[in-house]
Amino acid sequence: MEPDTSMDSNKRRAERLQLGLLIQARVGGGTHIPLEMIDISASGMQIRTEDFDILQKGFDAQHNSATFEIRLVARLAWARPEDDGSFLTGWEFNLEDEDRIG
Repeated sequence: MEPDTSMDSNKRRAERLQLGLLIQARVGGGTHIPLEMIDISASGMQIRTEDFDILQKGFDAQHNSATFEIRLVARLAWARPEDDGSFLTGWEFNLEDEDRIG
């Protein structure tokens, strides 16, 4: 199954945020596996994997769906109180060990 990369495929409901980010994610109830998150939007995402078989193990073919759990490790860089009593916070991803989040 090849992704449609033509100009017509850009007609998403929401704007894509281009990432090209190496992540670790769990698909379904499996173990965390290395993936590349190509882009993400409010309505979906594109991911790349070197091992489609391991991705399929967490995929529910009957309902054509999967549950993704993406692990993030981050350092609190700053926090700012808002007028409504909430807090806006900024987080820095920890990439010391390798170029992978999680």
